[in-house]
Amino acid sequence: MSSFVLVHGICHGAWCWERTVEGLTERGHHVVAVDLPLTSLAADAATVEEAVDEIAEQAILVGHSYGGLVISKAAAGRSDVEQLVYVAAVMLDSDDVFLERTADFPATPLAGQVEITDGRIVVSPDAAIVGFYNTCDAADAAAAAGRLRPTSAECLATPPGAEPWRTIPSTYLLCDQDQAIHPDMQRWMSSRAGEVIAYDTDHSPFLSTTAQLVDDLDRLARRRG
Repeated sequence: MSSFVLVHGICHGAWCWERTVEGLTERGHHVVAVDLPLTSLAADAATVEEAVDEIAEQAILVGHSYGGLVISKAAAGRSDVEQLVYVAAVMLDSDDVFLERTADFPATPLAGQVEITDGRIVVSPDAAIVGFYNTCDAADAAAAAGRLRPTSAECLATPPGAEPWRTIPSTYLLCDQDQAIHPDMQRWMSSRAGEVIAYDTDHSPFLSTTAQLVDDLDRLARRRG
């Protein structure tokens, strides 16, 4: 079986992976979901690196949304990362900046509702339900939206500084109904991945299509094994 490190996106926490952790654990995998400080890309990547160090074996890194930047930075130069999985995630060249690159693609409903206060990104519950959880069960969406926290804007204004997907096998899970990162931008970013799997869902497949996500992660792990 494989070891997974699951990395959340902005405003979220390890809690968003609870069902994914349960599903992968039931299939015999070792799973760690990290809680990022969300203070800077460097600090977040260091958190992931520490998690991989503690596993002390080959790991599969799974990054959701902003977590894609984090796993790209964290995996750089490591020999103990065997697979990268980008879930509706930011997958950019080493010197590219997400907040600048989004201008090249259609705006999403979430874009106009995000607030930046004192250098921190804040997503209100109402905006989150529209932008993050638009195909989720209503109760799940409301519960998740109520758990969000601010994130330093610096996190999305910093380039990854690495392109580990050039040497480490990578898979991109593209969400066609995403209202947070436009699907067109995801298609452009996913051209870097070795494999692309399309999901007919919103930005949060860990809530909206958990079974499919667990199935695909399990399949990728068994293929690596």
